[in-house]
Amino acid sequence: MISLKRILRGTVLFLLLCTCFIYTATAASIRITLNDQAVSFDEAPFIENDRVLVPVRGILESLGYTVHWQEHTQTVLALSDDVTISLSINSKTALVNGESVSVDAPAKIKNGRTYVPLRFLAEYSGAEVNWDSRTSTVSIYAADATAENTMKKSVVYIQTNKMQGSGVILSSDGLIATNYHVIENASTAQFIFSDGTIYQGATTVVGLKPESDIALLRISKDGLQAATPSQSFQVGEAVTAIGSPGGQRNTVSTGVISAYDRDYISTTAVISQGSSGGGLFRSNGQLIGITSAYGDGHYFSIPISQVLQVSQNLSVPLSQMKNYTYTPPAPQNLRMQVENDGYAYVSWSPVYAAEYYRIYTSASPDGPFTPMKNPNNNSEKWYWGFPYCFGISANQGQSYYLHISAVVNGQETLPSETIKISR
Repeated sequence: MISLKRILRGTVLFLLLCTCFIYTATAASIRITLNDQAVSFDEAPFIENDRVLVPVRGILESLGYTVHWQEHTQTVLALSDDVTISLSINSKTALVNGESVSVDAPAKIKNGRTYVPLRFLAEYSGAEVNWDSRTSTVSIYAADATAENTMKKSVVYIQTNKMQGSGVILSSDGLIATNYHVIENASTAQFIFSDGTIYQGATTVVGLKPESDIALLRISKDGLQAATPSQSFQVGEAVTAIGSPGGQRNTVSTGVISAYDRDYISTTAVISQGSSGGGLFRSNGQLIGITSAYGDGHYFSIPISQVLQVSQNLSVPLSQMKNYTYTPPAPQNLRMQVENDGYAYVSWSPVYAAEYYRIYTSASPDGPFTPMKNPNNNSEKWYWGFPYCFGISANQGQSYYLHISAVVNGQETLPSETIKISR
């Protein structure tokens, strides 16, 4: 997974802060699998009084539930098609479809996260649960894994001579999408498919959009299981992320879409290093994005619409990527939205590898433009954030103009298009 410390740090302009720091995920000592595939959590499960407790959203969403937290009653409400579970913090009794049942361990809050007893939840989902004390592994077997298995067949493990990542099969004759940073400066690559077969033959780069962190590869292999793309999704929809975090092939993580824009889909489905280039799927198995980055509780995927727009106008052997020079462009898609509070909320498409950005303002569209100081760090350095990068006061009747540049490897790009800020 790419480190986006250089491009994924939100900041404040005056009263607004949107921060996205990037962290390396920490492996849990307890391993949990669903249908023999590892399940990822953003906080580690733990054992208390011989019972395994897991983060509530991570496990319930993996089991197909929609999760709601009721703050006033300190209660977790989990809903599926035919089961409703209500669990209150520190209570040894739960409600399942309105009936009171005993819980082997009460739900509790630890480090600000809600944890629930794994066996109770899994078994009330109709799943089989097994515990292996030798390996500290909980194995969950759900009844229907057909859609999930179909998704896995379209996701591949990628190992280059530089790093490990993931990819998604876009056509049965060997077209694979991944992140640019997975193949950056690489000269060789190995692909491992869901059935364990390995491809180490010729790999050609047929499409590149490095500023958006997208690469299209073609290998000489037919009969592959291609994903079915979909550009239709909505906030709150259940999703599944599949990749190879830490080299663990076909690791499944489930969650919901929390927000999206033209550049990213933000979900609660946990991803980490090695997930880059993996697939983000709807519950029906349709591909809606490729997983790419994470930070400060956001788990980002590039919408498949952006991937499919990349032109397949190249035929460059992967071995030549070690000599490829990435020239970052000016920031694109500068946009703003003025709200009733008088703030203009400004965003743009992130530039891959940007260390920071500079914001220039002027009273005239023709300039002169002067750099704006970031009061959060007392410098001219600004950082990209989600869902917007900063907010700026727009007084009634006031107008001014703004454009952005990126700084990559100490070099400043050309400025973006200019937008007018007014109210």
